[in-house]
Amino acid sequence: MKSQKETENFKKTINRQRIKPRIWDYSYFLLKNNFNVFKKFRSLIIQENRRKILDVGCGFKPWLEMFDKKKVEYIGVDFNKSISLVDFVASSDKLPFADGEFDALIYSEVLEHVSDLQKTLNEMRRVAKNNALVFISSPFVFPEHGIPYDFQRLTQYFYRKTFENDEIILIKESNSSFSTMLASFNLFVESSPFGILKGFKNVFYCLTNIIGIFGDGVINFIFSRIGKSYKKYFYLMPLGYALIIRIKK
Repeated sequence: MKSQKETENFKKTINRQRIKPRIWDYSYFLLKNNFNVFKKFRSLIIQENRRKILDVGCGFKPWLEMFDKKKVEYIGVDFNKSISLVDFVASSDKLPFADGEFDALIYSEVLEHVSDLQKTLNEMRRVAKNNALVFISSPFVFPEHGIPYDFQRLTQYFYRKTFENDEIILIKESNSSFSTMLASFNLFVESSPFGILKGFKNVFYCLTNIIGIFGDGVINFIFSRIGKSYKKYFYLMPLGYALIIRIKK
């Protein structure tokens, strides 16, 4: 059980990382990609005048800051009230809402933590309106976390198959396999006893992330001239994926 101070620090860190990722974050590539895709998701919500949003596994509602609270109804669901700002305590596979209730849904770093994935996906579809927008982000090459509730890693091909009858607006991998190689050092440091060395690790993360950005830039500059197929070789091990789906019923 975290103390109140520990919980507050955790809240500040998580919320800042989601909406203000920094080059010294150990999972910078993942965070930055999720943020960029979420900005597009938010733009679609604004353009289409979507009013009612459900955040499943909302935690401390980091994405809420990106919306005008006077223009949207933002509802958060989580199974753990002690480490979240929930409106409803519920699990993702049994949502306490009517069919077709929501214009937009958010599943940010959630699906890897659900034990019955198919039931969760069924509930997503049930509470979504026809043409509802869904934002999903999930890690791929990433350490076990949220233990013991860490059950799977999902590929882009899983998402493409799962939503093949819907409109896949965007699926975006976070980074190349080259920068994942570098980021793996960050992941090791963060999940090891070295993680307590805040000043040291932030400098280290900056260095590896900058090299990774440069490396990805070189890869994209050189091989994009050959064709899009280069991604099949250089982007097989991203830290994670973010996507936007339009549900079709």
